[in-house]
This record gives sequence, structure tokens and C-alpha cells, in this order.
Amino acid sequence: MLRKAVIGIDLGGTNLRIGTVDEKNHVHFLCKSSSNSIAQAEEPVGELNRIIETYRETYGIENISGISIGVPSSVANDKRTVICTTNIRNDRDEPVFDHTDIATVMEDRFHVPVYVNNDTKNILLYDMDSNQISRESLVIGIYIGTGVGCAVWVNGRMLDGKDGAALDLGHIPYFHGGEVCSCGKKGCCECYASGWRLEEIRRNYYPDSAIGELFLKHAQEPPLREFVHSCAHVFAVMATIFNPETIVAGGGVLEMPGFPREQFEQEVNGNTGTDVMSYGFKYVYSKDSDCKGVTGAAIFARQFLEC
Repeated sequence: MLRKAVIGIDLGGTNLRIGTVDEKNHVHFLCKSSSNSIAQAEEPVGELNRIIETYRETYGIENISGISIGVPSSVANDKRTVICTTNIRNDRDEPVFDHTDIATVMEDRFHVPVYVNNDTKNILLYDMDSNQISRESLVIGIYIGTGVGCAVWVNGRMLDGKDGAALDLGHIPYFHGGEVCSCGKKGCCECYASGWRLEEIRRNYYPDSAIGELFLKHAQEPPLREFVHSCAHVFAVMATIFNPETIVAGGGVLEMPGFPREQFEQEVNGNTGTDVMSYGFKYVYSKDSDCKGVTGAAIFARQFLEC
């Protein structure tokens, strides 16, 4: 029987993963499904509750210590309220969570503490632990998947900002960018460096190639070289601002087979501020694992459960 386990949930823009994480951060009964059921539900929090209830019944999970959820958006500093899920939208093209306290409803249902965090922050916690990165370091994590996620570990904690809305990196503007973003603004970096942009490139230039083969077959061709440049630009901006010791690079795009790391690092280094590059920084690549967001959610929750 699992004791003091935490149910960890990684709710991404494309997939939802759920697992039971023991005290040694081993994941049991990992399940993966589409996030679409949340997007299409009349009551998204109710649908989340249904998924958790079905999961617990299926695997006979009892006596959990808490539930921890990572979401693809900023989370208020109460670690209960989702600010705005721009990458998970309903049929009316509205974010499914918009300044929504999802923890209270779930606590009323399951009678255990519920913690909500930005998914990227959870994944960075996992990557720091799994790569033995010191918590005394200044670390940037940037993850390019469906959108762009960013987290910064500084002074022994995650940087949240005054309200929890800091580091919405996917929606910083590119200079004179005119592409319309899912958030309603124009020129956001997700329009140029994201999984959905890569899918547009595939449709427009390589319709006969599967998206997982793009870098294996076409990495040195102009459309993909420009795409890698756009990804590197995002990292260079953050490196210049924060002067990190370590940059963790990950997400579905950067973890694809054949992603040209050498070109990518050259682009980042060449566009990072000269003062920062006089010291340099270490690159760590996040490893492809279905468990990392789930595990990171549990690591986040245990910071509170052990208080």
C-alpha cells in the first residue's frame, strides 16, 4: 500500500498526465489522456474531479496526502487560483480557467489539500532534482512545447512576481511581429517559437513529413533554421536579463529527434549580451519523460505538506 502519496497532475495544452507519487518520488499508475475533455467540459473543474475520481477507483488509491496540479498558465501566489489558460480554450474560444480558484472545489470533493502551480515551475523542480542542480544556483528553465513556458529559480525559490503572473514568456512581443496569437495580442514569441508554429511550418513546407521527422529530414533547410533561431532568441533574452549559472532547455520541441543543439547553442550564445557571455553558463537538456510534470507537482506539494 502506498503511504503519504501525492496524486500529481500535469495539465498541458495538449495532454493531461496523472500519477501517484510516493515519498521517494517514484511514480505509480501513470495515465495519459487528451486535455480536450477539460476544454470541452461545461464545468472544467468538475471534469478534473471526475478524472481524479475515476483514476482513484481504477487503481484503488486511498489515503493520499494531497493533490497537486501543474497548469499551462500563471498561477496566483495563493497557489490555488489559475490566472488564465490561454492555451486551453473552450468552443467559444474562451480560456477554460480565468482567475479561477480550482483548489477549493477540489478540496471540498476529496478532503485533502490541493496545490496548484505553473506546470513549467513544476518541471524545473523535477529537472533540478534529477540533474542534481544546487538550489543555491540561479537557474532558468525554458520549455518549448505547445507554447513557451519559463521558470526562474533565484535566491533559493521560484520567482513568482507580485501576483504570480511573472515570466509569461510565451507572450512577450517580438519587435514588429504581426502574427496574431491565441491570447489575442500580435507578435507574441509563441507565434514564432512554439509547437503550434512548428506544425504550421510542417503544413506549409513539409506536408509529406510527420512532425516528429522534421529535424531529422529538414533541420538545415531555411524554414527550420529560422525556427531554431526564433527559439534561441527567447533563451538569449532570458540569459541576458538573469545572468544564470545554468539554463535548462526542454519541452516537446527541443526534445524532438534530431533537434540541432549545436546550432541552437551557437544562436543563443551569439545573441546573449556580451557581459553575460564573458562568464557563460551551463546548458542542461531536460530528458523526455512522461513522469516529470507529475513528479514535479508532487515535489512542489511536499514543500507545503512537510511544513
